[in-house]
Amino acid sequence: MKIRISDQSLRIRLTADEALALEKGAFITTSLRFNTIDLFEVELHNWNLTIAEVQSEKNKLIVSMPPDAVRKLVHEPGYLFQYEQENGAETALKLEVEIDLQKAKHT
Repeated sequence: MKIRISDQSLRIRLTADEALALEKGAFITTSLRFNTIDLFEVELHNWNLTIAEVQSEKNKLIVSMPPDAVRKLVHEPGYLFQYEQENGAETALKLEVEIDLQKAKHT
C-alpha cells in the first residue's frame, strides 16, 4: 500500500493482491517507523456501511471503505474510489483509493 497525504487529500494505492485481500475481509496496513519508539500506521479495511470514513487514533489513520467500492476496485480495471468527508473546515477531506497500475504492469 502506498499513501500520499497532501492539502486535505489522502490517496491510497493498492496492489491487486492487497485489493483482493481487502475484499475478503483483511485489514491492509502500512507503517512508518520514525525511531525505536515512534511508529505511525495507516489501516484500510472493508466495512458494512455504504459510506467511507477516515478517522484518527493515536499514531494511526483508519480508513474504512464500503463493500461495493472494494468490489469495484477488484473487478473493474481502472476504477478510482473517491469520497469527500465533511470535517467542519472550508475544504472537505478528499479520499481516493485505487489499484496501482504501474505495479500491475510489471507483475
